[in-house]
Amino acid sequence: MKKIFLVSLISCLLTANVLAQNVAPSITDPEALAKVQQQRDEVFKKMFADPTNLTLLFEYANLSILVGDLEAAIGVFEQMLIYDNELPRIRLELGVLYFRLGAYALANTYLKSVKEFNPPPEVVNRVDQFLAAIEDAEEPIKFQQIIAMGMKHTTNGNSGINADFIEIGDFLLEVDPEARRTSDQSRMLNYSISFDQDLNHPRGDNVQYYFSYGTDTFDTFSQFNVQSNVISVRRNFNLDDNVFKVNEHSCCDLLGFFNIKDPVFSPSINLVRVVLNRQEILRSGRISLDYSGILENGSAILLSYYRDEKAFRSLTAKSGRINGFAFGQTFSIPSRQATVGYKAILENYRANIRYENYENYGFELTYGEPFWWGWQSSYKYSYNDKGHDSDFPLFGHRSDRLETLRMNFTKSLSLCWSANLSATMSDSRSTINIYKRRSNNYSATFNYMCFK
Repeated sequence: MKKIFLVSLISCLLTANVLAQNVAPSITDPEALAKVQQQRDEVFKKMFADPTNLTLLFEYANLSILVGDLEAAIGVFEQMLIYDNELPRIRLELGVLYFRLGAYALANTYLKSVKEFNPPPEVVNRVDQFLAAIEDAEEPIKFQQIIAMGMKHTTNGNSGINADFIEIGDFLLEVDPEARRTSDQSRMLNYSISFDQDLNHPRGDNVQYYFSYGTDTFDTFSQFNVQSNVISVRRNFNLDDNVFKVNEHSCCDLLGFFNIKDPVFSPSINLVRVVLNRQEILRSGRISLDYSGILENGSAILLSYYRDEKAFRSLTAKSGRINGFAFGQTFSIPSRQATVGYKAILENYRANIRYENYENYGFELTYGEPFWWGWQSSYKYSYNDKGHDSDFPLFGHRSDRLETLRMNFTKSLSLCWSANLSATMSDSRSTINIYKRRSNNYSATFNYMCFK
């Protein structure tokens, strides 16, 4: 019996190592992770001499869980049940592990079987919690509501000009002091609700719906009070790996150099409405086609095409269409639990009047990592160079350059509340002085997420 168990155990563990559906290790420090892995290897060797030793089996399984090899832990536990079918603790562990892997049917079976052995109340409570979580996870539509409230200080509340003179033809006109930037405070309120619909597709396709309403109300410059609505729908198609690869001729693989894993094709539509001081100024409809996936080096890529129709209510000459392309890549830094990424952008805008047409070349740099005392930090620098096709009446050639730096810090305060602190510095430079703008915004918001 002992030899049979040993053969079955070795076979199971070897299969787990080949077919492992692992998760991220619980240990993030590389040295500590290597030490636990070495300890697991040593326990594995001891199991050859005593394959039915429950203490060794538990130790090996727990070490496997720490390094993220849930398949190996499951293999050990299932072999233990073959040796002794009446082990409620093992059934509980199997239910939890299968739950973590998303195998809810198997998790449900093992968790319910725990109750057949009259476990103590605390174990029953834990089983009931996981069974309830399985029911929630198997709901075809999940939703979340968030309400955010906060304050903002801006150094340019009146959208003032960042120039001393305006040039019209050969004349220089001094900018009125009241037209220069002035600081102000505002109160922000935002409500959003998102739905995630599971389509029960073998590859896990889903549809995401999103709606939000936000207001930004100023203390002094009420003419710049803003209300906005956003509605979006996104359909995610999970594709087969290397869907673009042509197998007939190895020399002609289309995009084969990407070797993309877990590719996702995501068409989406976004509708935006902006109201300024209770008067609608803009409606926008954007269609996006995104293709994303994971490269062999572990980085994530995004290829995107979008078309955005903009309708300005009072400036019909400015209304038009944006066609844009974007390419981005994100890398992870495990030693710092950080991510770093970039995105390149190319846009073309066609308006109703020629001098409003432009080409925009831009890029973004992003970085995020854990901060002090449980805060999560993120940073984004963006640069856009916008050149207009024709001269503006009276003002001549227009070319704009916009730089923006955003810093964001978030922290979970409780199960339902989180805090967000942010700072945004933007500088818009232009060959036409009336379009020169500079602003620093500092805000603090609190988010409540436990609406039912």
